[in-house]
Amino acid sequence: MATHYDDEAQAEQLKTWWKENWKALAAGLVIGLGAIFGWEGWQKHQQQRAADASQMYEDLKQALSDGKSDAAKTLADKLVADYAGTPYAAGAQLRMAAEAVRTETLDDAAARLLWVREHAKDEGLRQVAQLRAARVQWQQGKLDEALKTLDGESGAFAPLFDELRGDIKLAQGDRGAARGAYEKAYAATPEDQPSRQLLQRKLDDLADTVQS
Repeated sequence: MATHYDDEAQAEQLKTWWKENWKALAAGLVIGLGAIFGWEGWQKHQQQRAADASQMYEDLKQALSDGKSDAAKTLADKLVADYAGTPYAAGAQLRMAAEAVRTETLDDAAARLLWVREHAKDEGLRQVAQLRAARVQWQQGKLDEALKTLDGESGAFAPLFDELRGDIKLAQGDRGAARGAYEKAYAATPEDQPSRQLLQRKLDDLADTVQS
């Protein structure tokens, strides 16, 4: 008999607890389901944004291939404005910078390369932009600025950084520093790379130069 009364007491306690707490439980369930579906929706949204940015980037490449630079510029500017956090925006800026160099609008090239250096999340892309920015400055005759741009971490692009540093030093008339930079680039360049032969020719041209 005591067990029966105990069961009834527990049932009453459960009913009372449920009356007091069902709203909180229901709210927790709604919040939990909202979080799950909200996360899934956010993921789908991000995937769609990435797909949209990817398509725009492909359209940009096609526009450049077709000689439609104005259309390519419009696409690049939209990628920068609306999809700055994707690698496609940085890729678009690099391609438009190359187009600007081709058309000799170097200030535009420099501005786009600066954007990549400041906004790209991928370190490799930032280093590519850094190297190309130094080349643009070299073309503009800004030799000291170009050398400063080459300072810092160069990663896998170190031989290219050193080769360009040698070119700039040679343009400044410092043959010893140029030779030193070329030698460093040559030592770090794999033997099967065509650029190694070019470096060898540059070193041969400076064969009579003694490093200070």
